[in-house]
Formats: sequence, C-alpha cells, structure tokens
Amino acid sequence: MLMDLAISSEFEMRYRGLLEYYGKDFIAYKKEKPSDKIRNEFLRVISKYMTHYLEDDCPPSWKQCQQPFWEDLIYSFYPDHIKISPEEKDVDTFLYELKKFVRWLDKRVGTSWYKAVEQYTLEAFPDLKICERIINRLTLNDFPRIHHKDWNLEQDLDRFEENFNQCTERADGIFKVTTIIGNTVVVSEMNSNCTYYIKGLPTELIMPGIKMNGTIGKKSGEVAWGWYLTTSIYPPRGRKLDYPFSIMHEALTTLDGVHFSKK
Repeated sequence: MLMDLAISSEFEMRYRGLLEYYGKDFIAYKKEKPSDKIRNEFLRVISKYMTHYLEDDCPPSWKQCQQPFWEDLIYSFYPDHIKISPEEKDVDTFLYELKKFVRWLDKRVGTSWYKAVEQYTLEAFPDLKICERIINRLTLNDFPRIHHKDWNLEQDLDRFEENFNQCTERADGIFKVTTIIGNTVVVSEMNSNCTYYIKGLPTELIMPGIKMNGTIGKKSGEVAWGWYLTTSIYPPRGRKLDYPFSIMHEALTTLDGVHFSKK
C-alpha cells in the first residue's frame, strides 16, 4: 500500500483511487515506464477524471465504461487540461496516449474498447485541435512572454488585474458561440442564456458551437464586451453545464498548474 501510494502520488491520484480497480491499473501502467513524463502526464489527467470529475458516479469496472464515459473524457474533461505550448501538440499526444493505454487495458483485463476509442479519437481530433489553437492564441494575447524563460507570472497577473479592474461590467461562465458577425463573436452564457457581443477574439479560428469558458468585461462607454481570461475551450460536443464555483477564482489559482507548462 505504501509503495502504491508513493507511485500514485507521482501522477497526483487521489487516495480513493488506491482502493478502486482503476487505481491498481494506473499504478501497473506507470510501473512499466516509471520515468516516462508523457505517460505520467496522461495518468495525471485520466486519474483526475476518475477520482475528481466522475467521483462516486464512476462505472464499477472497465467493462462498464460505455460510449458516454469515453466521450465525456475526450470532449468535456480533457479540454480543461490542454497544455499551452509553442508546438501545439498536446492534443496529438493525449489522444495517442489514450489509445496506447486502452490497447494495454484490453490485454490486461480482457476488455475490447480499442476500436471504439480509436474511432472516438479520430472524430474528436479536428475539433480538439481547433480548441487547442484558440486557447494558445488567447493565452499568448494575455501573457505574451509565457514561452520565455524569464516570464514573470506575477507581473502579468498584476497587469491583467489593473486592466480588468477598469471594467464596470463583468461576467464569467461558459459561453456558447452562436454566430459570428464580422469581427464580433455572439455568444450565449449557458446557465443564464444571456447574449453577449464580444470583440477581439480570433474569428478566423472560432466557429459556432464552440464553448468558451472564461471571463468577459466591458468598460464604461464601450458597446461590445472584451474577452479577458480563458479557462478552457470546448468543442461543440463538450461541456453542457457550468462549474459550481467561480471560474475567475479557478482560473487565477491554477494558471501555473493546469494549462501552463513552464520550461
């Protein structure tokens, strides 16, 4: 148990996973390549999906992980963990690692999910790549020196806060893109159904149906809203509900741990 605890802590799995079927398989998969950073990051994401996102609603066995389980992982949970990088290859890596893990799982526990998951990844890839490009573009706009070794996160946050504090109106949530008019993106906040007209977004990348999780604001005298902070970007088949806590708080407290991967 202590050895499993030490191994699982390397990919940040919650303690509850040690007593579940999936935890044992994650640990066994990790032990095959203990120093593989890519495998470790994949296990960090999928273990959080099982222990945090699904929690008590997790299927009782791998054989019970039907289509909605895999689609929710790919379309709704993984976008929260897309890493910001100059190469923009995180989607490629995650989907490849997912297929490798499922192939390994089929051999280990006798499931037969590989062909289905392979099809899901093929279908999801184009939309997830668009999400990756959007979140990289928006993050680079907000934090232009993020990929520099001397990047100062605190300094950028101070600058952001100073600019954002000038807004007299603010809103956060998950905004579904409904249409694009010239350089204006029209969105509907998914919980309140309020409509907002936002300028300054990369309209050449954004398409109707995309869901944008973040914070918007409007300064005195301005007609259109501005996009101020990005938490996640989801494909049309992604998230359907908002988070039960402040998105602004979640974004500001995880900037250096969720999407950002400093070198």
